[in-house]
Amino acid sequence: MNRFPLATVRSHAVAVLLLAPVAAAAAEVPAAPEDGGPRRFEVTGVTSALNLREEPSLASRIVARLAPGTVLSNLGCREAAGHVWCDVQNFLGGPRGYVDAAYLAPAVAPHGAVLTGPDTSALRAGQGAFEATGLIPCAQAAGQPMTDCAFGVARAGGGDATVVITKPDGTTRTIFFAHGLPLGADASQADPAAFDFESRRESDLNLIRVGAERYEIPDAVTFGG
Repeated sequence: MNRFPLATVRSHAVAVLLLAPVAAAAAEVPAAPEDGGPRRFEVTGVTSALNLREEPSLASRIVARLAPGTVLSNLGCREAAGHVWCDVQNFLGGPRGYVDAAYLAPAVAPHGAVLTGPDTSALRAGQGAFEATGLIPCAQAAGQPMTDCAFGVARAGGGDATVVITKPDGTTRTIFFAHGLPLGADASQADPAAFDFESRRESDLNLIRVGAERYEIPDAVTFGG
């Protein structure tokens, strides 16, 4: 039986270790907001567009193509078919589906930070736990001159906020903001089955229409300061 000197055996073992392939680290699955993950992602690392797919698979139907910089709500991520997929939707609305997490980065909010954790502003607003209160210009009917309405705002940072407005008749209207932009309003029994919600910006002012109602909400309400 041949015997190798100890030094030769050790050298051979080291060579084997050096030549052995190193297993690739498993891709990290981003956490959902309720688990401390980012509230929103931004599409990055693509030159033209990122495919939004119906299911978490490269073979699944493409439901939309997302341009670089598109901001998406983080609805949860998981590993499937050798990729990490994230369930997402444009935070302004639109189709929901899955994208490859390799082409996502945590979105930076307008105030310059990445928002993590759930947005609890609607819950706190419902409890009357407001960070600020005051008056904003409002009108309740077409052609009516603007007057003042009281408001309370619950903020969740970076322009994520819920604004509750008390109308002159004592009823309330709630307007929801994300990333500094108004997304929609609540409905009441007095509203028609479907009512229009429109908004546009002038400088740092959000001009909002909810049916015939009009509101002017400055950025200072949602961002603070």
